[in-house]
Amino acid sequence: MRPRPATALLITVLLTLLVAPAPADARPQDGPLAGAGHTVSMPRTGRDWYGAYRMGPVTAYCADLMSAPPRRATDWEEAPAGTPLVKQSGLADDGALLHGNGTATLSEAETADLAWVLTHTGQSPSADTGAAVEHFVRVRTVDGAQQRARESARWAAVVAAQPSTGTEFDRLTRAAARFAGPYTARLEWVSRPTLAAPSGQLRASVTSRAGIAVPGVTLSVAPTGASTVESAPSTTGTSGVADIRVTMARPGSEPSVGNVSVTFAGLAGSAPRVFVPAERTVQRLLAAPRPESVVATVEASLAPHFTPAVTTRTRDLVAVAGEPAVDLVTVAGGRPGARFSGTTTLYGPFASLEDLAAASAADTQPVGEAVFSGRYGPDGSAEAASTSLRFPGPGYYHWVEALAPAEFVTPPDAPSWPQLPETSLVLAPMITTRLSPHGTARAGVEASDALSLDGVPGVAVPDSTELAVSASGRIIGPVSPRQTDGGPTCEGVDWSGGATAGRYDDVPLPGSGAGFGATGLARTRLALPGCYSAEATVTIEHPSRAPIIARHELGHPSQTVLITEEPRPSPSPTPTPTQAPTPTPTQKPSKAPAPELARPGLPSTGR
Repeated sequence: MRPRPATALLITVLLTLLVAPAPADARPQDGPLAGAGHTVSMPRTGRDWYGAYRMGPVTAYCADLMSAPPRRATDWEEAPAGTPLVKQSGLADDGALLHGNGTATLSEAETADLAWVLTHTGQSPSADTGAAVEHFVRVRTVDGAQQRARESARWAAVVAAQPSTGTEFDRLTRAAARFAGPYTARLEWVSRPTLAAPSGQLRASVTSRAGIAVPGVTLSVAPTGASTVESAPSTTGTSGVADIRVTMARPGSEPSVGNVSVTFAGLAGSAPRVFVPAERTVQRLLAAPRPESVVATVEASLAPHFTPAVTTRTRDLVAVAGEPAVDLVTVAGGRPGARFSGTTTLYGPFASLEDLAAASAADTQPVGEAVFSGRYGPDGSAEAASTSLRFPGPGYYHWVEALAPAEFVTPPDAPSWPQLPETSLVLAPMITTRLSPHGTARAGVEASDALSLDGVPGVAVPDSTELAVSASGRIIGPVSPRQTDGGPTCEGVDWSGGATAGRYDDVPLPGSGAGFGATGLARTRLALPGCYSAEATVTIEHPSRAPIIARHELGHPSQTVLITEEPRPSPSPTPTPTQAPTPTPTQKPSKAPAPELARPGLPSTGR
């Protein structure tokens, strides 16, 4: 008997289905997941399964209320991630509605709530949990008053039969509101590492859409660069917060920089997995998303901090007015390899070291400001010379330096006043001499020189030593005077051939800032006529420099004398012989007059 054509066609279709390859990612529906729901008498449909389904190893839940229930012979394909989940609306009249036939799509919050509940109820939920999750899915995927009313009636039947399912649904609803995503990873410093305390504390958490720290989230910590993790928990614990101890390597000349990243793993994805059946009238199935991770990263750095010690010393402890003034700057403890710069101000003159100590930079007019610059060596030290100024006159001068701020470098405080190594004694020696006698004098006169020295503020050098001041000189002559219409003169004579009439050598000059001087120098008797003049040389010595020489040359009027010859004595005259008086005849004596009384107080006239 030949088979009927219809029967033959059916056999051919079945064989084709059996041997044809399955579509990619297609999975057969395996039916209700035993123990993960309840069979309940439903209004209008009779006894029905309300709970989870199996799709191979995946636990899934129905999303479309008015479509046909899952069947073992129907295949599902997973929709691409990010595909909008469209709700179903309306009621079925004579057959099943198309799944996802509405126009409204689930909001971000609704999809996140579904993702959280599907993830946290797991692959083997209890009967109450499976039923509660099914209702949780339904109320978010139906749309319109008709479908909401229909689902409410069905859920009421479930709760009436199994009251504990209502309690479980309420628990899941509250938990999803608190802990569903989207998630934000947070990593904040409780205490940052510092140079003084390079160990710091981080607080890690992942917050839900509601801003609540999610407890029990697995975390891992990864330091990079100069960061090292001292301690870190493996989860956020019951509080939802994890404290992490981090240590930073101390910086050298450059900042030490590192990152700390915390990865929070095992979080619910942002949307459930959606499995779409080949038949449009069969319900879609929703399953837990693949777990996701969020990462928070903070940068940690320790900047070096250098406060160099700065000292200066004047280049010349003893100087002469008009010479360059240079400050030598020494820095230590600076940033190796970095450049530095600054200014140094010269104050003065001060009459004495006591006056310097009593003054201050605030009440002293500066001479000027010099600059210095350089580069720190590998050990952070360096020395630099300032640009030069000029010492304007005699006195004590004092430098005050200031290091300019730079990256990672804080200048030290201003030095205390005064710093003697930064002080110079400046001289402007000026000699005056006075020959005694000067002008003109007779031969045979005794002559000597008197010397005074000005322009030397004192012998006290700022390094606690003293100047040695001495004088040498001589009296030159005689030199022939120059004849003029007005008579002989010593002005403009040639002293080069003059002999030394008297001298003195290396005579210490006593004195102070008020002046130095000595008298009675080169004392000698000038016996020969002619011009004489005195000259003097003052030598100021200090070990820090070459001697300072001041000279007073010959020929100044105050130190020159013209010696003239003594006059020759005149011969004594011959006395004239006295002639004898001619005798006269003797007369008779007259009668003597009577004497007058002497007037009191007046001498007698003898008459």
